[in-house]
Amino acid sequence: MSLFQVEGLVKRFGGLLATDHVSLSVEHGEVHALIGPNGAGKTTLVNQISGLLAPDEGRVTLGGVDITALPMHRRVAHGLSRCFQVTRIFPKQSVRDNLLLAVQAHSGSSFRFWQPRTQAHALYAQAEQLAERVGLQHSLNATAGALPHGAQRTLDVALALASAPKLLLLDEPMAGMGPDESQQMVQLIETLRRDMAVLLIEHDMEAVFRLADRISVLVYGRVLTAGTPDEIRNHPEVQAVYLGTETLEAAA
Repeated sequence: MSLFQVEGLVKRFGGLLATDHVSLSVEHGEVHALIGPNGAGKTTLVNQISGLLAPDEGRVTLGGVDITALPMHRRVAHGLSRCFQVTRIFPKQSVRDNLLLAVQAHSGSSFRFWQPRTQAHALYAQAEQLAERVGLQHSLNATAGALPHGAQRTLDVALALASAPKLLLLDEPMAGMGPDESQQMVQLIETLRRDMAVLLIEHDMEAVFRLADRISVLVYGRVLTAGTPDEIRNHPEVQAVYLGTETLEAAA
């Protein structure tokens, strides 16, 4: 059984069929990329997966559990975590405090003056472990909003990791990054797949073809095709409607 499945998802906005019976799956330890031109329906689909939008038809399951009707915070509790296109860090707080707030939120505890010292130490240790995992261990005291753009995106990923997800949904993680920052994010995602599956929505085709085990191509709200990077790169309809032969060859 797949770790994550979307089956026959449908979303209508009046007469517009934004999601047209979409089905896809993500396996344990897999990076599955979702690509498509602007207006293809990626954001609408991702919002249904994460619980921001309710589908009109279809089903979403994670770890064999039907989460279709669950609100976003309940999906997080079941193992689904999402990074949005716009970072959701606390810019005026330090990196350490951002991580502490995330760890505390998912531990069910809070920072109170009567909190046992051992519990507080455990939260600090978890925050520092998250920082080290994403390469921010030397920036713990830095103000989050003063970090370079790529580091802010990395911090956002760390906040999502605080819930120990089974499936991490990354929505345009390389957006606005330069080549060096994109390379660092690619390397980070490659390390994450050891512990979780990743559903990646990304316009950077070089990153997609490097990271993805499988790719689904969304066009006009439906899955045009799905397959391995080589299958997608050589698919004539994909070349015609989305990527273009030159773009595919450049990402090879």
